[in-house]
Amino acid sequence: MKVLLVGDFQYGSGMTVYMMNTYKRLIMSGVDVECLSYSEKHDFEKETDALGWETYYVTRVGKNPIKHWSDWFRFCRNNSNSYDLIHFNYSSSWNFLPVLFAHLFTNAKLVVQSHNTDYSNPIKSKVLKQIINILNKIGSHVLSKITDLKLGVSNESLAWMFGNTRQGLVLKNGIDLSKYSFSGKSRRFLRQSLGLKDSTWVMGMVGVLTDRKNPFFSLKVFEQLHSTYPDSHLVIIGRGPLQRQLEEEIQVKKLKPFVSLIDHTNSMNEWYSAFDVLTFPSLFEGFGFVPLEAQTSGLHVIASDQIPNDVMITDSIEKVSLNSQDKWVDKLHTYLSTTSEDRHVISDRNIRVIDAAGYSINSSANKLKKLFDEMLAT
Repeated sequence: MKVLLVGDFQYGSGMTVYMMNTYKRLIMSGVDVECLSYSEKHDFEKETDALGWETYYVTRVGKNPIKHWSDWFRFCRNNSNSYDLIHFNYSSSWNFLPVLFAHLFTNAKLVVQSHNTDYSNPIKSKVLKQIINILNKIGSHVLSKITDLKLGVSNESLAWMFGNTRQGLVLKNGIDLSKYSFSGKSRRFLRQSLGLKDSTWVMGMVGVLTDRKNPFFSLKVFEQLHSTYPDSHLVIIGRGPLQRQLEEEIQVKKLKPFVSLIDHTNSMNEWYSAFDVLTFPSLFEGFGFVPLEAQTSGLHVIASDQIPNDVMITDSIEKVSLNSQDKWVDKLHTYLSTTSEDRHVISDRNIRVIDAAGYSINSSANKLKKLFDEMLAT
């Protein structure tokens, strides 16, 4: 079975984390993988090269739509019989032409997986947004007609991509549960690397620094928390277009000694152990890998009420409205000042709950392979 894996392949993308983790397991069951990146990013090129996965690149649609679509047209015409399956990983349906080209010019079965519940980037122009909204509705209709297997990371993401959930399947976002279990050693090492005491309250935020992830909300919440509890520290892990603006805001608020910005790390699993609480104030999400990983580590998560219910798996996560910053601060203060249960115990308990709910990477990958086998057998 030969699969073309289509996605953004860029650091900080939950979509890419899902794709890489899943397909590393699928190759063990005989799946031959090639990749196509539509972001023009080469962030994962070393990793895909090491795995022996050839990677192709097309022009980013936001940079030059005509070039993007012509790149796709040529690729599909030149690879009409190269793949058994083409697996598109998308955040919205307005850019449906690549899937249509694959339908018209290749013999591959088409899989489209939805990873979001809104556009990945905010559209500030009202006229442009109206145009994109129209294209998105057309795309939902087209994708519903030509896709052989429709997948979503949640029911909300299915409805967003395909217009309804009747013909699609939710494929749970699996993670390597053992990788994210709590580590006291990692906690001590990373806190020491920041010059922090074990008693310091450490609040974490993880995600691409974009409007959708709402990093300035976390900063405001921390500023208020820090004013009443000076022995506290904020760690923000991620990179993105808002990074410089965020750095300036931290400077203006005179919080630089109490905030650590970490551009990118391959040891995110260890950082969860270093945190005492995680804020996840996203404006919208298709699912949310970060809160799932954090729960696995036994970390308490305070999340936006805009995230899907699917991620509310354990007692370690709660939703709070973004309309009330004071409630976020109250929740943080209450939890941090009263928590006493051992993180090892919480982590072990949460891992059992999350595994039973079907969110291990092995069960997710096995389900996807079974779906592929069934599709190719028809």
